[in-house]
Amino acid sequence: MRKYIVLIVLCFFAVFARAQGLQLSSSGMATFNESQLVVSEAGEDISAILESNSSVFISIYSFYFWEMHNVKWRVYVHKTDIDWGEAINLEVKRDGKGRKFLSNGTPNIHDGNSFSRLTNNPTYFFRGKGLILDIPLAFRLSNLSLALGASDFETDVVFTIYDD
Repeated sequence: MRKYIVLIVLCFFAVFARAQGLQLSSSGMATFNESQLVVSEAGEDISAILESNSSVFISIYSFYFWEMHNVKWRVYVHKTDIDWGEAINLEVKRDGKGRKFLSNGTPNIHDGNSFSRLTNNPTYFFRGKGLILDIPLAFRLSNLSLALGASDFETDVVFTIYDD
């Protein structure tokens, strides 16, 4: 009889156990103003730092009721190079707090409000509590050079969320 009770309890927990309750989604596209890339005299290099014109937004949400208000989380960020020059710096920062999901008030979000360089290794970006939508991000490019040559440079930015 004891075996059956243990089996029923294990089946009950298996049905209601949930993994990956938090989800992170992104929207928007970072574009840069190339008109800042001006060379005034022959032999000079580019000295511009380009900031994104448009924002990228990320949202942290969950479909499970119990995680809606009290869950704490951290976001890590890194890039995966497809065709990228090693000398080019790509930086990201959180450009606002976003808005709370299903409630009013100020979102509980911390860190990430200054530019930090993206590398190929995940690094801590910012943290928060509860579900927050439309967190704006800004990107910045630096160390561009004419010595890199004419080419398309491409990298993917990866955001990873962990619950505490």
